[in-house]
Amino acid sequence: MDDPRYNRRQFLKTTSAAALVTSLGAAPSAPAQGSLPKILNRNPKMRYRRLGKTEFWVSEVSLGGHGGSGVEDRIAVLDRAVELGINYVDNNIDAECDLYGEAMSRCATAKRDRWFIGFASWPEKITTEYEAQLTPEGMMANIEARLRSYKTDMLDMWRPVGATWGEGQTSIASMLMVSDKTLEMVVQVFEKAKQQGKVRFLGISAHNPKVFRRVLEAYPQFSAIIFPYLFLTQEFGGDSLLEAAKQKDVGVIGLKPFGAGTVFAQRPSEIQGRVDGRARVLIKEMLQESRVSAVIPGVNVPEQLEENVRGSYERDVPPTDADRQALRECTLSFYANLPPHYEWLRDWRFA
Repeated sequence: MDDPRYNRRQFLKTTSAAALVTSLGAAPSAPAQGSLPKILNRNPKMRYRRLGKTEFWVSEVSLGGHGGSGVEDRIAVLDRAVELGINYVDNNIDAECDLYGEAMSRCATAKRDRWFIGFASWPEKITTEYEAQLTPEGMMANIEARLRSYKTDMLDMWRPVGATWGEGQTSIASMLMVSDKTLEMVVQVFEKAKQQGKVRFLGISAHNPKVFRRVLEAYPQFSAIIFPYLFLTQEFGGDSLLEAAKQKDVGVIGLKPFGAGTVFAQRPSEIQGRVDGRARVLIKEMLQESRVSAVIPGVNVPEQLEENVRGSYERDVPPTDADRQALRECTLSFYANLPPHYEWLRDWRFA
């Protein structure tokens, strides 16, 4: 049976920060049951979305790399994720890749072959301030290091890091940029690594929307763009960016859907094993946007996974008054708990 199409709901109309939790499109309809391709870890409760031109179907709630404290807790999280229908994990920091790779090798069910794996080549960054340090040989060496992390001959998606928050980034205009020279180097390395059977697809993660517009306009080798979900605001041109990605058949992955814990009035170090029932509400609202392939929150414990996936399981259940109140609370909490280096995000609010 097809998933019914669910029209966009306008929550928080009275809140100037509505962009944080108001979706930009309708939830997608999946193909008929008989026409779906083979899906890793398929669970009938989970919804799956096509990751652009990769033709891979990922769970719309997937798993980010942050949150692990050791191999044992990652084993528990990965095995439970497979049971819940999650099939995509994305790691950024090299130590995270080492941790997840070791855990996968020791999991009962969540071995490497159960996952679509996205990875960065951290600590390498491809923004202009680091451009002089970048070489094709260094990029390939980092790819090979991640193959060793996961104890595998091939990984699914290399997604170099185009930007992280840095000193001096106090406005949208000061965000770190990626040059055409570097993008061409990335493409060159990717094509070589793909030919050698080391990676299948190319993505890029960044915090600067201009990077993605450049990629979408000029570099068809990229199959996915990855950025904080909060960029889906009108001020950041979120709607036009999503539409451009759709036109180019490029997948969109949303990072940090909880604003690094600020929506729950917590710092990442304070969350630990706590489960906040509002996570389900936030993710359900985010998933009303059909042009997003997946959101990838990090988790500390399996119970947080279970809360997160309810956002997919219950995606088409109409919101309650309690849901609307939870969204208001989380929006206000986000702005009330911005750390000093994120204060400029207040400019995202609607006038």
